[in-house]
Amino acid sequence: MKRLLILFGALLILIFASWIGLHFFVQSDSFRDWLAKKVSRSIRADGQFEPLTWEGSNFRSAGFSAIGNPKSKLRSLKITNISAHIDWRQLLKGHFVLDYVNAEKIEAEVGKGAAANPSPEPTHRPPAFKFADLLPSEVRIDHFYVADANLRWQTNRGDTGKYTGAKISGGQRQPDLWDIEVIGGKVQHAAYPVIEVEAAHGTISRESIVIQDAKAALAGGTAIEIRGNIAIAKQLKAVLAADVIDLDTHIVFPPTWRVGGKMSGHLVYKGDLDRFEHGAVTGSVKISGAAIDLADVFGTLHQLAKFGGLNDVQLDSIASDVQYQDGNAQFSNFHASYQDQIRVEGEGSIGTNHIDANLLLGLSPKVLGWIPGAEERVFTDQKDGLRWTTVRISGTPEQPKEDLTKRLVAAFRDKMTKEFKGQAKDAIKSLLDMFHK
Repeated sequence: MKRLLILFGALLILIFASWIGLHFFVQSDSFRDWLAKKVSRSIRADGQFEPLTWEGSNFRSAGFSAIGNPKSKLRSLKITNISAHIDWRQLLKGHFVLDYVNAEKIEAEVGKGAAANPSPEPTHRPPAFKFADLLPSEVRIDHFYVADANLRWQTNRGDTGKYTGAKISGGQRQPDLWDIEVIGGKVQHAAYPVIEVEAAHGTISRESIVIQDAKAALAGGTAIEIRGNIAIAKQLKAVLAADVIDLDTHIVFPPTWRVGGKMSGHLVYKGDLDRFEHGAVTGSVKISGAAIDLADVFGTLHQLAKFGGLNDVQLDSIASDVQYQDGNAQFSNFHASYQDQIRVEGEGSIGTNHIDANLLLGLSPKVLGWIPGAEERVFTDQKDGLRWTTVRISGTPEQPKEDLTKRLVAAFRDKMTKEFKGQAKDAIKSLLDMFHK
């Protein structure tokens, strides 16, 4: 019994001594190096902490800086004024847990991986006991907060962007899965408009960023909600769904398309963010106040409307399903209208160097009444109080071509020839002069 008590006492002394030694180790420079290696491994970088200062279970550091390795998209990282708290009770249970980590500022840059530096050959030494061996292999952070987070990036083609002034908080759900909440900040990429972030929620792992919900705005009252996934292990392949309200169409469409108004709709982007401009966008949109002057495509229609008492005719609403990639847009289920006088429906495609569309054009009798023969020979179908015909659009955005004028002129010539015979020549000349004004 005496031997058992002595053995038990010795064991208690050994445990107490180990705990005291471990406690002093945690507050040593060796622990700082150990912690830096753990953080560096998790972000695939080579980093180090500034000296740690301790107050009980709380410690502070002036900063942590790191340079990304070739396997990471992180190029550099700098964190300033870090404070944290160790949960010693969890350490007794075999878990290294930081209750909270706060940082004043983060500056990060991502892009093409840093150049590989040859690592020195490790020095072979006989194994020896280290207090670090008593620490758990993983570090868990229950909660973190960054008061000022800033991210900069550069794509493979050299375009740069930044996200600045954000507040970030979150926690570690699994060893390689973090819950993230972002408040505020501004995003700007290349020449695209500045996006003001209201709030975002999501998760980050070593493989991907999942955006569960993000709300943002553009100048002019545009509201955007985004959800989706971005792969970050190798290429930045992304699938992002956006609900857009009141987006100025001048931001979306090339100037040669001459599309005005405010666009709302649901759009899905698929592509590599390193080559953002080559990604594909699909979805459905509506454009209100669509300042598309019909004279750009339908010179004849513009004149008809003008003579019918509808001056300055512009399509005031547009709805369509769209597919856009590399400057080319395909549209289907296209519907556009001007009040109750003009409607356009159909499908087609438009790019910087071409227009190709098959449309149905509906006009009110008020507009058609100015062209003899139009209802009988061209606009022969009747639906929804309008007269309808097919129209073929071709050419380019700068010089569009349509087959409507030719058919209207032929219908007018036949009508006038039958009704007025020899007097038709002057009437036809008047009509042609009207079309070319």
